Amino acid sequence: MTTQTQNQPEFVKLTEEQVRARKRRNIAIAFGLLLFIATVYAITVSRMHANNEARKAAEAAQNAAVGAVPSAAAAEVTTAETR
Repeated sequence: MTTQTQNQPEFVKLTEEQVRARKRRNIAIAFGLLLFIATVYAITVSRMHANNEARKAAEAAQNAAVGAVPSAAAAEVTTAETR
C-alpha cells in the first residue's frame, strides 16, 4: 500500500538568489537569440540586395551587348503606344 506522499515527486525549492540568477540567465539567452536573429536577417537582406544589383548589372550588360532596349524603357514605349 502506498501513501499519497510517496507518489508525489519532490521538487527542489530555489532560493530568491537562485531565482534571480535564473531570470538574468534567461534574459541573457533571449537577448543573445534576438541578436542572432537580427544578424541573420541583416546579412540575408544585404546579400539579397547585392545579388539583385549584380543581376541588374548583368542584365544591362547583356542588353547592351545584344543591343536590346532595357525592360523599363520597353515598358514605357509599350505604354505610350497603347494610349
